[in-house]
Amino acid sequence: GLDTSYKEPYSPGYAGEAEEYNEMRSKVLQYGGFYIGRFEAGVASTELRTGATVAQNVVCQRGVAPYNYVPWGVSMTDAGEVAGQSGAVCLAKNKHNHPDSVVSTLCYGSQWDAMCRYIGDSNRTTPTKSVPELTGSVAEDVSKNIYDLAGNCFEWTIEADDIDSRVCRGASYRYSLPVSLRGGSYPVDGGVSDSGSFRFTLYIA
Repeated sequence: GLDTSYKEPYSPGYAGEAEEYNEMRSKVLQYGGFYIGRFEAGVASTELRTGATVAQNVVCQRGVAPYNYVPWGVSMTDAGEVAGQSGAVCLAKNKHNHPDSVVSTLCYGSQWDAMCRYIGDSNRTTPTKSVPELTGSVAEDVSKNIYDLAGNCFEWTIEADDIDSRVCRGASYRYSLPVSLRGGSYPVDGGVSDSGSFRFTLYIA
């Protein structure tokens, strides 16, 4: 039911992207679901980031600074690093990747949609703020124990938008927009701001 400009899997994407999607889908169907990060990606610090830096250790926990100023990746054909900084795809893939038991990935668009159906209030919004908050600290930004969906940072997904963009979901602190929001941004320079982050998911291998 999506607009035809949105694509997942994205066949012209990085090497192996379509195969990874099909493997994820197969395992999610086999085991009956997947795990999604309770919080948006963060860094092991309460000090807000002020720009793109060399890669910091990414965490999924309450009360830390969001891992923002992060690109999706070098290009539509590369999930590696840019200017010494890991892109969201690379960071998510390497978070909890144990091929014999569990696979970690950047959230897929289809997984975000499934989460929207699960939480049941994906049209909710939160008030705008002047700066990003620490993860899990916005009291009204939680549904079914999943935080930071509508009021801190837009979040990259693997889904592609048309031919040159990747999709961000949710809302940032700057705008009162719904959890279900879907918008495109350029994978290298788009989203590299204090209002752009990501979330990873896990599925059983």
